[in-house]
Amino acid sequence: MALHFNSNGNLYRTVSLTYEKFLTHFVTNPRRRHLVANALPFFRIFHSCSGQTVYIDGSFASTKEFPEDIDLCFDITPIDEIKLSAEFPQFFNINDIGNIRRDLQCHIFHFHSGDRSLLDLLSNDREGNSKGLIKLDLKDIIHYHDQK
Repeated sequence: MALHFNSNGNLYRTVSLTYEKFLTHFVTNPRRRHLVANALPFFRIFHSCSGQTVYIDGSFASTKEFPEDIDLCFDITPIDEIKLSAEFPQFFNINDIGNIRRDLQCHIFHFHSGDRSLLDLLSNDREGNSKGLIKLDLKDIIHYHDQK
């Protein structure tokens, strides 16, 4: 699958990728591998709490060779919040989320089907131009790593 980027290096539209295709297209150097390794525990947590989908955004979803961070936007519509609060209490504490952002370079966002405004906001760059995100299936990510 050929991916198409605009002159700013952003995807033209949101694309659903297998995890393997994501790795092939976007995890192309040690910096990008490091950021995905930092994100993997969050993929596991949200998957174990019935999460199904994550969107990757920001410079990681662009042609930028060395992104500063990785933006993760989880669809929490199907999430078991009781289990999530037990497995990832930091998710509910803004200071802890800030520490994850600073220490792991992972920005964790979320939306649910009743309010997609944040996802819509992430679909535009700073100048208001439309851009695409990368949509991944959490089950696919976990299955890939469990096979390794």
